[in-house]
Amino acid sequence: MTTKRRGFTLVELLVVIAIIAMLVTLLLPAVQAAREAARRSQCMNNLKQLALGAINCESAHAALPSGGWGWDWVGDPDLGFGRKQPAGWVYNTLPFIEYTDFYNLPSDGAPREITQQQKNGACQIIKRPIEFINCPTRRESRPYGTAWRNFHAHNACDYQTGDLAGRLDYAGNAGAQAANQQSNQPSTLIQGLDNWDPGNTKQYNGVFFVTSATTIGKLTDGTSKTYCIGEKYLNPVHYTTGGDGADNENWCTGFNNDNHRTAFSVPRRDRAELSIGNIFGSAHESGFNMAYCDGHVEHIAYDIDLFAHRAAAHRNDGGDPTMVGMTQ
Repeated sequence: MTTKRRGFTLVELLVVIAIIAMLVTLLLPAVQAAREAARRSQCMNNLKQLALGAINCESAHAALPSGGWGWDWVGDPDLGFGRKQPAGWVYNTLPFIEYTDFYNLPSDGAPREITQQQKNGACQIIKRPIEFINCPTRRESRPYGTAWRNFHAHNACDYQTGDLAGRLDYAGNAGAQAANQQSNQPSTLIQGLDNWDPGNTKQYNGVFFVTSATTIGKLTDGTSKTYCIGEKYLNPVHYTTGGDGADNENWCTGFNNDNHRTAFSVPRRDRAELSIGNIFGSAHESGFNMAYCDGHVEHIAYDIDLFAHRAAAHRNDGGDPTMVGMTQ
C-alpha cells in the first residue's frame, strides 16, 4: 500500500504569498504610524524637560536662561547665568536637567581669562550632545560633521580636521520679529565683560535673545500662552552635514539662528528644496511641537494662523498680534 505525500501546490503557495504580501501592505502604515507617534511623544518629552529646566533657572536666578553673546562663544560656568554668560539658553539649562557636572566641565576658576583647561572642557561639551536636544523623527543625539566652520569658539579648543559637534533640533523663542541673530558680538572675553554694546536688544520681543535676562513677570500675556522652546525648521539634505546655515555651529553656542527662531513667518515641515534659517518647523508630518513658558507642550499644526503664531511668540503684545514692535 502506498501513501500519498500531502503538500502545497504551486497555486496554493502563490495564494499564501499573495495574502501575506497584502497583510504586510495593510499593516505597514499602521506600524509606521505607531512608531512616529512614539517618536513624536519622545520629542514632546524632550521639550518639556528643556522648558522645565528653563523655568527652574528663573526660579533659582530670577531670570530665564540668557540667549548669550553669539555663535563665536560657548559656555563658561564661572560667568554665571546673566548677561555676562557667553553661551545660550540650552547650556544655561543644563544644571536644571541633571547635567550639572557636564555644565561645569569648562570651569577653571578664572572668569576673566580663557585658559586651556577651559577650552578643553568646553570642547568635551561640544562633542558630546545630551539626550534631550534632538527629535528622534529627525536624527539621533550624536555628534555630526561640520561643513565649513574652522573653529569651535573663542573660548573652546581649536577646530581639528574631521571634528564632530552636537547639533540642536530645538530653538528658543526669540519673538515675533524677523531677526533671530545678529553679527554684533564681542571679539574678546574682556570686551564682552567690560565694554561691549550688544546693540538694539529691544527689537527682540520673545523670551531668549542676545544677553537676555527675561523674567516671568515680563511675560504679561501669560506663561501658558507664550512660546518658550520649540522645534526648528531644517533642510533634511543637511541633517548630518552641517551644511545648513541655520545648523552649522554646535549645540551650545550663544545667540544665533542655530538655537533661536521667530514666529515672523509661518512654520513649515522640513523640505529638501527649501532652506530657511529663521522659522519654526519639524520633520513631523502634521505639525511641530512647542513648549510654553508654563512647561506644557502642544503639537501645533503647520496651518496655524500667522497672527496667532506671532501672538504666541510675543511676550507682551497685550492680546494684539499686530503689535510686533512692542517691547519692554
